[in-house]
Amino acid sequence: MTVIYPDVATPNTAALDDLRLFTMPQPGIDRLSFVTWDTIDVAGFRTETIRLEGHYVIERLAPTASDWQAASVDIIMRELDVAGESAQFGRLQASVNEDIGRQSRGQVKPGTVYPERFDSPKLCVMEGFMRFELPDMGLELFNEDVITLRHRITHIPPIGNGGGTGEVAVPLYPVGGGEPLATLREVQTHIGAWLES
Repeated sequence: MTVIYPDVATPNTAALDDLRLFTMPQPGIDRLSFVTWDTIDVAGFRTETIRLEGHYVIERLAPTASDWQAASVDIIMRELDVAGESAQFGRLQASVNEDIGRQSRGQVKPGTVYPERFDSPKLCVMEGFMRFELPDMGLELFNEDVITLRHRITHIPPIGNGGGTGEVAVPLYPVGGGEPLATLREVQTHIGAWLES
C-alpha cells in the first residue's frame, strides 16, 4: 500500500527496485518519508505520545569500503519536516535546528550486529539537534543535549526500517532562553520510501 503524506511529494515506488540488501551504495542524497512517535512531557500537561509524519533529507558520504561488514558511512541530516497534533496542546512540528551551531549527523557503523554473519544488520546512529514548534501554545523549543536515534539496517537507505531512542530524558529549552519547559522521553521511528522532488 502506498501512503500519501500531506504537504510532501508522493512516494517514488519505482526507485524501490534500486535497493540492495547488505550492499554499500555510492554517496548520495535521499529524501524519504518519515514517521515518528514522540513521547513528550510539557509543563502543566500529562505525558503524551504524538505521531508526527512528513519527510527528511539525508546526505550520505562515500562509504569507507565496498564490503558491507567492514564499511562505515557518515551521514548528515540536511532537512527534517514532520508534523502532528497533540490532543492536549495542539499542533507540533519538528525540524532540524540550524541555529544551535551543531550539525545533526551520524554514521552507519563499521562491523555488523552479528559479526559472524555477512547477512547481518548494521547499526546506524544519528545524533540530532531539533526545533519543536507548538504554535497553539506560542512555544518554540530545542534540545541542547543530543537526541540519539539508533536503527538496525539491512540496506542503505534504510527504507522500511525503524528504530528510535529508547527511554531518555532530554530537556527542551525555549528558543528565547530560560529553563526547560518540556522533556523528550522517547522517539520511535519508521523510515518510508523515497519521495519525488
